[in-house]
Amino acid sequence: MLPGESVRRWFHRFSRIFSVEKRFRRAVALDEAVVKLHGLRAYIWSTVDIDSGEILAIYASWSRNMIVAMKFTRIVLDRCLNKPLIIVDRRTWYRWALDRLGLEYRHERFGLRNRVERFFRYFKERTMVFHNKMSARNHIQGIINLKLLLNLYTIYYQTIKKGGE
Repeated sequence: MLPGESVRRWFHRFSRIFSVEKRFRRAVALDEAVVKLHGLRAYIWSTVDIDSGEILAIYASWSRNMIVAMKFTRIVLDRCLNKPLIIVDRRTWYRWALDRLGLEYRHERFGLRNRVERFFRYFKERTMVFHNKMSARNHIQGIINLKLLLNLYTIYYQTIKKGGE
């Protein structure tokens, strides 16, 4: 068995238990952060439900632009019964994507957006040691490994970390 194969199998077996329920959401905070994989920059996109603190979606990409922002926002909307208020920072790619999707949004530096910032802070604190240890022989393998790490960390955050706050 390949290294990491048992972790991958464990994730797929238990991920259904922690799937995000599609429901009405008043507001969500959306943000992205940079991580490095063997010197390569990757971007992690995350959305947190403002009321419950639940991670709605997490995504990894090699670029940070309007197209990726739109794609990620569509993933988020698939987990909502409505079109919630989107809380973002002032990055230009959000404004373009959210306008094209016809969504209501608000810019915030702090306040309600702190939910998603807290998620990224915990993620970086807990996984810093792994960033340069993940195999990234090529871009595809690097993103696959990063997505696996993100999914596992999200399960941890939703069940253990959030429960301990």
